[in-house]
Amino acid sequence: MLGKIGQVQPQHIKTFAVMQCNHMNGGGVAKRVRRQHVVSQFYLKGFATDARQIRRTTLPGTHEATLATADATVNKDFYTIILPDGTKSDAFERAFAELETSAAAAFQAASTGTWPLTGQLRHAVAAWIALQHLRTEGIRYNQNAHNATMIRLLVGVSGKEALRQVIQKAERRVVTDDELDWEWRDLTKPGGPELIPSAHEHLQLLISLVDPMTAYLNDAQWSVIRFKRRALLTSDEPVSLLVRSDYPAWRGVGIATADAFLLPLNRHMAMLARPRASIPAPLRDMPDATVPGTTQLANTVNQETALGARRYLYQHPDDDLLNGMHLPEPRTDGPDPTVGDDFVHEQGFFHGVDEATLASLARATGPRDHARSFSINDLPWPIPGRRVPTSRPSLHPQVAP
Repeated sequence: MLGKIGQVQPQHIKTFAVMQCNHMNGGGVAKRVRRQHVVSQFYLKGFATDARQIRRTTLPGTHEATLATADATVNKDFYTIILPDGTKSDAFERAFAELETSAAAAFQAASTGTWPLTGQLRHAVAAWIALQHLRTEGIRYNQNAHNATMIRLLVGVSGKEALRQVIQKAERRVVTDDELDWEWRDLTKPGGPELIPSAHEHLQLLISLVDPMTAYLNDAQWSVIRFKRRALLTSDEPVSLLVRSDYPAWRGVGIATADAFLLPLNRHMAMLARPRASIPAPLRDMPDATVPGTTQLANTVNQETALGARRYLYQHPDDDLLNGMHLPEPRTDGPDPTVGDDFVHEQGFFHGVDEATLASLARATGPRDHARSFSINDLPWPIPGRRVPTSRPSLHPQVAP
């Protein structure tokens, strides 16, 4: 099923969903799964009791509750998409479940002593790590925040009058100064406009990245750390992307820039995947390894897992692993909301710049690729997915599709 996902181009996501959504059961369509997990249930069981109970801590340690793994990390309809005919489909949730079956077998093999993992077992783990990283709430909301920031910059650089022209062209009416002022303030406020996170856009991103990330991880050097006495916890975003201590704080950390990927595999085992390019040249061909677990290593894995969490940490009810740990506040997503402040100008960022200077800038940046460039004239109006406050002073309320 992963291959089917990976082979589908983002623009064909709806076609893929149509092909996959009709799961027949005795001549009828199977009931749609609405309770969808952002972290695999089979994985959470590795940190739970035999009765599948797990303890959840809300960051920064303000509340604890013991619950069933079936109820942990549930986000209703998180991967549900709407098909062209208006019906809702859980095709991706079902596709993820098929991949998880292979991954669960590989995790079981590793936990019972099989190492290194090779062939299909290795690929299954690499695919699951890639999927788990890309399917999270953090990825979706980070994508959403970046989209809002880009709209803010696009409008802010273009100026109010350019925005007026876009609205008037789309709505075929005169936009008053009061309306324009309100739209300008909402679109260029820190962080940009409020956008409703899109399952479609999130899954398009997942489709485009899951196979390349799987291959990237499959080629990495893997080390498994086994603990006999110390225990590990996990989180709602269990794949931690690590960088060196001198990594610039202003740079974002992503798949291509991470020096290693850290994952607690279960209560007594963790895995570190190091991309070959991040390993010193003389050691890049080093084989997979097994590392004896120590107290220091357990503390490091648990702390990094806590720092990578979004809202929740999970541990076995018999464990008490949070004493002495730094527990962060729940994570916010996306860039600093003030990014681009210097580019936001009511008259437009390039207002007052003479033609000779603009021509010089154009020459310095090279020929424009019109197929890939984007200006405010390309901004769809109404902005798709925008949540417009009811205070908008318009006789023609904007309804985002």
